[in-house]
Amino acid sequence: MTQTYKAPNVQSDRITPEFVRDELLTCFESANREFATLLNQPVTDEQLKQQVKQFVESVFVNCGASYMDPTKEGILTAMNQCRTNAEKMMGPQGAGIIQHHYDEMMKLVDRLPERPTYIAASRLV
Repeated sequence: MTQTYKAPNVQSDRITPEFVRDELLTCFESANREFATLLNQPVTDEQLKQQVKQFVESVFVNCGASYMDPTKEGILTAMNQCRTNAEKMMGPQGAGIIQHHYDEMMKLVDRLPERPTYIAASRLV
């Protein structure tokens, strides 16, 4: 049995949107490996990595988020879509796996800084 995903305990300055996006891939691989075990459907690590990367990239695109230049908002949107898809696919038997992985990812997402907001201001002279 493979070990379930656990968010890495890293210094805050290492928590970037790219780092979190890459951890999302690792997390999703772990969840899908657990699903495959639960469903008794063997899968190779290479197959799983390739399928997960393609799937997660497509979720980002379908959510209108950038995979190559991720933001906190885009990652959250993609995570929520992945969660919804997994819940539909796995039903109640996958609920614990889904919740565990979502909670672990939120440990990283919550540490991402908010994107600065710029407000256009007109100035009368």
